[in-house]
Amino acid sequence: METTKHNDFLPLLEVFRLGLSRGIVQKNDVIQWADKIINDTDAPDYFFIELSLGNNANNLIEIIGQYVKPPYGPICYRVLLALIYHRHPIQDVTEVEKVAILVGSISSWDILTSFETDTIYMFDDYDIYYLPDLTQLQVELINFLSIYEAFTLENYEQWADINGKVLELVNEEAIKAEIVNRSIRKAWTKKARNEKLKRYIKGFAGVFIISLFVIVLANKDDGNGTFPVYYFLVIFFFARMAYSWWRRKPG
Repeated sequence: METTKHNDFLPLLEVFRLGLSRGIVQKNDVIQWADKIINDTDAPDYFFIELSLGNNANNLIEIIGQYVKPPYGPICYRVLLALIYHRHPIQDVTEVEKVAILVGSISSWDILTSFETDTIYMFDDYDIYYLPDLTQLQVELINFLSIYEAFTLENYEQWADINGKVLELVNEEAIKAEIVNRSIRKAWTKKARNEKLKRYIKGFAGVFIISLFVIVLANKDDGNGTFPVYYFLVIFFFARMAYSWWRRKPG
């Protein structure tokens, strides 16, 4: 007599629980899967019957939670990203903000690679990094999520093998991103250096003008062979203004 236990499907059940809580997996996905297990198995575990009778997403989450406990593996999060890619209207530019929010909801700071985590973080804060250019956001979402497209709920038994190939793609994208970031950092360093040089030139020009002004005044007198006091006040005023302006400039 064939028997089936919930322990045979732990990664899939983890995906169900995480997906239900985020609206990535639907109630019918879980119930239809449980019904198939019941129909194809001589002695199904009562757990599958409970799932089959689930009333709503919260009820299913509660049932699964009694049997499946964290921590969740990286495969589960990658499958969720694949489901977003397959099931949500990412080709519709008017919907990409919703997709970005959904991707950003997959918090996995200590599970996925740093490249994946950083990318998900950027989508979570898409309003900072992408708006108002929704087209660029759409392109970046498609490029990122397509990495995981080989995952489906139906090929559960191949997830481990698929994950190995996906991880290779992730590492390739991480290398590309590092090259781009290095180029950006180089450009910003050059820009900062140029801006600093401009500030030095402006400061030098200001000091030169003031010095020239002082020299001109120093070669004048009040007709009595003395240097007027108000000249000192004017020189001090301009010197003070120049110093204050220089102090306010960013370093």
